[in-house]
Amino acid sequence: MIFLASQFLFILFGLIGLIVWSYSDMPLVMREIAINTRRTAEQGSPYTLMKVLSVCLKIFAIILWFAGIASIIVLNFAGTSLSGLFQGVSAPAP
Repeated sequence: MIFLASQFLFILFGLIGLIVWSYSDMPLVMREIAINTRRTAEQGSPYTLMKVLSVCLKIFAIILWFAGIASIIVLNFAGTSLSGLFQGVSAPAP
């Protein structure tokens, strides 16, 4: 059961991290669209915070991956002590 739970955590954190990583390019795309739709390149802001947002999303994806690895390690080490937790639970005697 511990193995299945750790595989579930691996898939969960891995996929969420991958989705966040792939979405991190979206602010740069929006920045390019905003810059290219101007009449002249000198008008408006350079949208530097869009680059910062992209980097922050990539850092968040990496933090998600590390959190997933850490939770898998904790589950594998603490799983043996927690495995008997639910075995003692039974229905009340009539």
